[in-house]
Order: sequence, then C-alpha cells, then structure tokens
Amino acid sequence: MRSAGVAWRLPIALAFLLGSVAATNAATRAAPGATTSPTTSAATAATQVTAPSATPDTARCVDASSLDLRRILAPPPRTGSPRARAELDELLRIQAHRTSSEADLARRDAARSIYRFADALGDARGLETRRLPRTLALLRHIGFDETAVLTPAKRDFARPRPFAVEPRLAPIVARPTSGSYPSGHSLWAYTTALVLADMVPERRGQLLARANQYARNRTVAGVHYPSDVEAGKLAGTALAAMLFACPAFEREEAAARKELRGALRLP
Repeated sequence: MRSAGVAWRLPIALAFLLGSVAATNAATRAAPGATTSPTTSAATAATQVTAPSATPDTARCVDASSLDLRRILAPPPRTGSPRARAELDELLRIQAHRTSSEADLARRDAARSIYRFADALGDARGLETRRLPRTLALLRHIGFDETAVLTPAKRDFARPRPFAVEPRLAPIVARPTSGSYPSGHSLWAYTTALVLADMVPERRGQLLARANQYARNRTVAGVHYPSDVEAGKLAGTALAAMLFACPAFEREEAAARKELRGALRLP
C-alpha cells in the first residue's frame, strides 16, 4: 500500500540521482558491438504524444528560482579542452559502430511521449490516449516546470552542439538549435520515468532502465555529448524529487495514478 507522504520517495529519487552517473558512464563505454533491444509496441508505432512547448512563466511547482541548475551542475567541458575532444572522439566511435536497430530506436526516441515507455510499463494496449486524459495532463504540466528550469541553464551554459564543433558528426535526427548542456531529452526521460515509477512502482526497474537507454540515445543520434546526458539525468532526478514535495503535483498525480493503473489493469 502506498504511503500518503513524500518522505519515503525523496531518498529513492536522491539515491537514483547519486547512482545515475555511474550508470551513464557504463552505458557510454559499452562495447562497439553491444546493442540494446529496441522498444516495440503497437502504441509506440501508432501514436506519439509530445508535450506542447512551454515558457518559464507557466511553471506550476518548480522554476529556476527554486531549482537553479547552474548551482547544482558542474560546468560542461570547455570547447577545445582535452575532455571535450575525448567526448567528440567517443561520439565519432558511436557513429561508426551504431547498428541499424540502434539508429532506428534513436530516431524514434527523438519524440517526448509516454508511449516511449510503453513496454517498460508492461501493457502497451492500456496506453490509449482516450483513457489517459489525467495522466497526459500531468505530464504536460511537468513539461512546463522542465522548461522553466532548463531554459536559463541552457542559455547560460551556452555549450555548442557537438556537430557544430566536429564536422564529421552527422546527426540522424533534426539538429536542435538550443544549447547542448544539459540534455533536455535526458532531463525529460528521468523526470518522467521517476514519476511513472511513483505511480507504477512494480515497474520501477524497467522504467529507469528505459530512461537510461532513452537518454543515451541522444549520443547515438549525434546531438549531445555524453556529459550533456549525465547532466540531464541529474537535473531530471532533482526535478522529480522537488515535484514529489509539491502539493499541487501530489493532488494531480493521485488522480493520474488511479487512471493509469486502471488502464494498465493494475489494482
């Protein structure tokens, strides 16, 4: 039975925050021939629901004054530094050795949608838009908070995208025009996975593994440095921890939890 408070959830989110860097490093150092099975589901193939664009003043629970990413993230490696060069070489290695299935999944993971977590939730058939109005609204509102904390960080860190520095990199998704650090897709994936795991704790392991895969696919796609992804994962975990302490989020999540668990045929 789920506790009514948030205290037990904050240590889980923060413990994951501390462990996420090690997980990312392991993923980005995977052998060239290693592959991760692509997510395949009818819902994923048929429907994508992407959160609408938001502006910082639409944040509901968290904004840049309460979660200033510039205060919790280390600055990115300086362009032209040995570490930045090593990251570019890693991206070139990934580009040279990625399989067609890895590339296909990275292209699909350019979408920010609950359906990217369909298989991790265990029942893709239950993820029908008409059955999830409260769940989709919750994720859309979280997107406002994400934008509020991410926009000023990207602006102030002002890191050029890797393909703008290394001409041999050929991204396989649309080339973003925003700053590279931190990765917004990685932030979104980790916040979303932790919120979904809070509602469906039976699938926590699968959801967090999928978030890690989704985040790493930004390097597979050629649009982010590995350190961008690490920073995005840390930022997403910090954002989730703060959402869990927000009464407005708590109320909306309670309704969405009942709806989502019903759609997945869970008690």
